[in-house]
Amino acid sequence: MIRFDRATKRYGGRTVVDAVSLEVRAGHLCVLLGESGSGKSTLMRMVNRMVEPDAGRVMLGGRDVAGVGPEQLRHGIGYVIQSVGLFPHWRVADNIATVPRLLGWETARVSARVDALLELVGLPPEEFRSRYPHELSGGQAQRIGLARALAADPPVLLMDEPFSALDPGIRRGLQTALRRIHGETGKTILFVTHDVEEALLLADELAVMQDGRLVAHGTPAEVLGRDAGPVVRRLFGDATLAFHRLGTLPAASAARPGPADGTPALPPDATLKQALMLMLEQGTDRLALPGGTLHLADILAAA
Repeated sequence: MIRFDRATKRYGGRTVVDAVSLEVRAGHLCVLLGESGSGKSTLMRMVNRMVEPDAGRVMLGGRDVAGVGPEQLRHGIGYVIQSVGLFPHWRVADNIATVPRLLGWETARVSARVDALLELVGLPPEEFRSRYPHELSGGQAQRIGLARALAADPPVLLMDEPFSALDPGIRRGLQTALRRIHGETGKTILFVTHDVEEALLLADELAVMQDGRLVAHGTPAEVLGRDAGPVVRRLFGDATLAFHRLGTLPAASAARPGPADGTPALPPDATLKQALMLMLEQGTDRLALPGGTLHLADILAAA
């Protein structure tokens, strides 16, 4: 769905994106992870032509974005940012309806879409459609921003540190909501963050950047594998890399066959990290899984 082909951006004598080649498959949630100044936001903004590359190209759905007018291009791409950017004098329904109205949708279709999207992001339409932005909490405003980005049903969403200014509890709720919405809609999402926990929670694909270069790309399990490079080790911490790695591995992959009567049960889709935390909480060295038993020694071996 998205392909960067040696995309490069320079400001003055400084190269902020350095010949990055990266493919994001349709329907995947790809997280661009890196420290401040690594070039991740600049790279993402090349997709909707908010930043124009100095060299290389960006392809969207097989087309070079340079050949599509910026306004037409952006009508087909959802965009969510940290500051939300809701129009303060417009009600919630009007904010969500911005792009559909620009595209000439009929009033009844717009109204139905607004209500459906409020339901999707977990806000009852009858309660929220007539509110103004100043009547929303930070988490509610960010949910409205996500609904607005989805309004015209674009195939691609760009999300630039959208949750970083929110309190931890609200942030976790929005991360969970985004995973659910991604599963329900199948959108291709490019998500920028510097938070490693957020990256691992959300990513189907993980792309790690440093000094404008792409230094690692793959599934979280591949990026955090035993051959993880120095940039990945520094981001995730040498002392905690193995612990983070457990969060990328299914618990069922390390289970031994046979019954585990009398031991705490683990959900079938749990990770080894979740298994370890449950063992510590329950004071046990084994857990039951459907059709097998997970031992502490097997978790340590996987780590």
